[in-house]
Amino acid sequence: MTLVAATTARAGWGIGVTPNGAAEATAGAAPVTPTGVASACTSPLAATVTVSWNAAAHATSYTIWESKTSATSGYAVAAAGVTGTSWTSGNLATGSWWFEVSASVGSNWVSPNSTATAQRTILLLACN
Repeated sequence: MTLVAATTARAGWGIGVTPNGAAEATAGAAPVTPTGVASACTSPLAATVTVSWNAAAHATSYTIWESKTSATSGYAVAAAGVTGTSWTSGNLATGSWWFEVSASVGSNWVSPNSTATAQRTILLLACN
């Protein structure tokens, strides 16, 4: 007979088991990456952008990321805990902007970021 040492599974959540009791745990699926992510100026004379996306299966909220650097780097959180499928920025500084979206299930699972939106350029009181 071979004895195998037990290993302890570690996770960011606990499972309550009473003495002489039994328990079963299942892990939910991580959300898929949001698709259909797009951005649009709220008006040609505004410095605000609306970002929209398709709902991701199992997602309970979304995080919107913004970059003034490029479509591939420099992202920082613009908004978190968004429960719908669109978000409108506050007034943006002049320059070029890109946006990405990630989906979350509760506080434990986060999807990869979406692909970046098309570049939006904010000029003095203008957006294109």
